[in-house]
Amino acid sequence: MVRMQPNTDTGSIPTRAAARAAQRRRRQLVLWGVIGLLVVVLVVVLSVVFTRGAAGEPEQEPAVTGECLPSALSITADPAVAGALEAVVADLAADRSDCPEVTITTEDSAVTAAALAQGTAPGFDVWVPDSSMWPARVAGQAELTGADAPELVVGDPVATTPVVFAATDATATVLGAEAGFGSLAQRAVAPVLPDPSAVAASSAALLALQTAVGGDARTFTGLVLGLDAQGVVPTTADALAAASAATSPTVAVTTEQAVLEYSGDPALVPVYPADVKPTVTVSLVTLADASDDTLDAVDALTAAIADGGDLLAEHGLRDASGAALDSAGDGASSAVTEPADGANQAEALRTWEVLTAPSRMLALNDVSGSMSQPATADMSRIDLFGQAAVRAINSMSTDSSLAIWVFSSRRIGGQDWQEVVPFGSLGDPAHKQRTIDTANSLDSLVGGGTGLYDSVLAAVKYMRETYVPGQVNLVLLNTDGFNEEDDGLDLPGLLAELEKLRDPAKPVAVIAIGYGPDTDQAALEQIAAATDGAAYQALQPTDIGAVLVDATTQRGCRPNCG
Repeated sequence: MVRMQPNTDTGSIPTRAAARAAQRRRRQLVLWGVIGLLVVVLVVVLSVVFTRGAAGEPEQEPAVTGECLPSALSITADPAVAGALEAVVADLAADRSDCPEVTITTEDSAVTAAALAQGTAPGFDVWVPDSSMWPARVAGQAELTGADAPELVVGDPVATTPVVFAATDATATVLGAEAGFGSLAQRAVAPVLPDPSAVAASSAALLALQTAVGGDARTFTGLVLGLDAQGVVPTTADALAAASAATSPTVAVTTEQAVLEYSGDPALVPVYPADVKPTVTVSLVTLADASDDTLDAVDALTAAIADGGDLLAEHGLRDASGAALDSAGDGASSAVTEPADGANQAEALRTWEVLTAPSRMLALNDVSGSMSQPATADMSRIDLFGQAAVRAINSMSTDSSLAIWVFSSRRIGGQDWQEVVPFGSLGDPAHKQRTIDTANSLDSLVGGGTGLYDSVLAAVKYMRETYVPGQVNLVLLNTDGFNEEDDGLDLPGLLAELEKLRDPAKPVAVIAIGYGPDTDQAALEQIAAATDGAAYQALQPTDIGAVLVDATTQRGCRPNCG
């Protein structure tokens, strides 16, 4: 059954809907009252402000708020850029004290790069080296040693400074308007170079010098090795001081920034190269796994640096465009060429280190019977070789070391090779004299056939087993004939063994020199190629001296000396 509720006359008793409607009307009346009151207060305030302004009362200046980076940053910066960076960060936040913390730690780029290349965990969110060369250096060194270095991401340039010659006014006048890296190649002026392994401007200059000589590896190598002991100094400050104190035309290879900040006496001026115009670029470097917050903060800092050209200029740096600074003077280059690629600059530094590294050379000398054949009217091949060997020894630096082996057939039982002078430093006068005396008396050891292949393998194995890092480890092979040892290795067997010994991280090159027309030059070339070395041939007796000295001094650019 469905029960129906009867109709009832409600009379004056309000329904629920009516009650809610009445309540809404009361709220609306209150709201309109509040709005009206606020309008009155606003009108009063505006009239007071207007009255005060009309009466000449000063208006209160709004507080300076500045801007903040969106998140905290930990920055490691090279001393050359740290000052400008601190100024930009301070200017960005103005007088605010509530911004996320930005810490800037100063450290030489070379030090940071070396630590990263060894696999040390980075202690920063952002790295600001003084050149984009350093991140490339980290990657190259880590690859060479197998270290697990962090992956770095190099941003666009935010600042630049050109590489210049720092000179006194008198030297600048001698150089003239056409001065350039070609002037260094022509030795028109004495250069002083801060250590390229520590100073980016020097590695940029080395790359520019390679360009100035047309990429000729022999010429470049000669120039590098031609720098005397005073030609390379530890720091930029040392180079500037040397240029300032020099009594003959001398320049320090450095940056415009370094010259502008130099305060020594006599003063130095920047001389801008007229041929190759290298420039050092500054970029913000982040980690490949950086957080989005870090990248947002880096973007904001990059934009702030781009807007802070005046702050960069106060610290001797140009902006990313390379526009000349007002403080640089009338001779400043206003058009800087494309900055040197960081990888190419790092490769120039690697070449420098190879060229200037101490040599650890094992001289493997043929004393088979054919070396006693006449080469001139009064001298045999071994006599001429001995004279040339003495010249080669004297061309080597005192921080190099040298050992002498000789080979023929079955010198010691069934062994074809024999050590006659063990390794020792050429900085030791007694050892150097012993090597010279031995070179001059090789004729007393001549006899037998040419046990070439077994001797080469033994020498390379020895150098691999006793490898010394940081030195150019090589075998200098001197021979006038063919392999005559039937019981030992043949050429394919030797090449296969050399291939097994190859280790790019610990290279041992064979520099082979064939004397006279009877030499198996094709075999020497294959032996050299298997070890990333090089092969020479001295067809005429008079060539022996020039070829041996050339091979000795060119050992660092092998196999690409040209």
